[in-house]
Amino acid sequence: MENTSMNYYRNIPLLYFYSIFIKRISMPIIVLYYLLNNLSFTEIGTLAAVTSLIHMSTEIHGGIFADINGKKTSLMLHALFGMLTMLFYFIGDSFSWFLLASLMYGIAGAFITGTRNALLYDSLSQLNRTKEFKKFTGKVMLYSHVVNAVLLLGVPILYTYHNKLPFLIGLIFFLVAFVLSLFFVEPPIDKSFKGKKGIYNQKLFAALKEIQLSKKLMSSIFLSVVTVAFVFMSSEFIQPLLQISTLPVIYFGIIYAIMRVLAGLGGALTHKLEQYMQADKLLTIGLLGIVCSFLGFTYGTGIAIILAVLVLKFAEGLNRVTLEDEINQNIKSKNRTTVLSIASLSQVIFRAVLVFAFGIVADISGVQGMFSYALIAFALTALVSSAYYFSHKS
Repeated sequence: MENTSMNYYRNIPLLYFYSIFIKRISMPIIVLYYLLNNLSFTEIGTLAAVTSLIHMSTEIHGGIFADINGKKTSLMLHALFGMLTMLFYFIGDSFSWFLLASLMYGIAGAFITGTRNALLYDSLSQLNRTKEFKKFTGKVMLYSHVVNAVLLLGVPILYTYHNKLPFLIGLIFFLVAFVLSLFFVEPPIDKSFKGKKGIYNQKLFAALKEIQLSKKLMSSIFLSVVTVAFVFMSSEFIQPLLQISTLPVIYFGIIYAIMRVLAGLGGALTHKLEQYMQADKLLTIGLLGIVCSFLGFTYGTGIAIILAVLVLKFAEGLNRVTLEDEINQNIKSKNRTTVLSIASLSQVIFRAVLVFAFGIVADISGVQGMFSYALIAFALTALVSSAYYFSHKS
């Protein structure tokens, strides 16, 4: 029994390292790489759209796949498709090659959404330590974000030395992640659906029914969708906001690195802070942090805008880990990854609507003017979703 417990506990440090090595370190230079290979902005937009469409269309099926075939298998496939992504970028020099890379990355996304959290929670469940989920998921977030922050500083330098180098390193990183995934220990899988006709539809409807019947679960997902979507939308405007603050572009990389570290710290501190306050207060602090950051975006100048960006990222980490813990606590079936995938897809759809809508507003009112409307919209939706959440919390 002790050996079995140790095997499940081993999943935790493996998840730390796995999460570090699956980060796509080429992100800071990918557009420059496209332009270097003579792609038009229309082609670049097409590649982004293809990745998003593939990811959205496979999101829930990927979660169902993990619940049926195992989370270990899903994480292996994510690393494998990540390797193919980096390989096509490395050997490619045209739109066709990069389209293949975008397809592979979109497919890879189907196997990762919710899977790590599900594996972590199920492993802790086997160890009777689910109350420590915040602690460990916060550490996963902190370690991966800090390492990613360091790489964000170094990748542009590697790119200037040789434009293929970031992709070669990315390929090696995904290879390491694949090897790590081989050592995960799979918690017991629900085999009651195995071999049944229409199994995917059955798992989907079972997950939807669980969400519908559990007001606690539904309210947690609802609040998560609102906070994640608004944070993502505002993050899309960080670069123009930094320009408005008059910060020289040369320092943008440093700010992005600090952002990643603060998001990781926000996630890691939830476990420490819950010793002094309940999840309700942590969420309230996180929501107020987003409100304060929107106020800074709307009325701030210079350093105030930069501080608002950093507050937003800290609040993002705080809210993310707290709500992930709440959602996982309220999933009672073996459909954990499917439920998490449904929540993730809801976030993707809502944030796409927000980015599109507030992009139009920004063209009309300017970026800072847009955030005055975003502040009102967030305050109203956060008030409704948090009231719904708190009413079903007890």
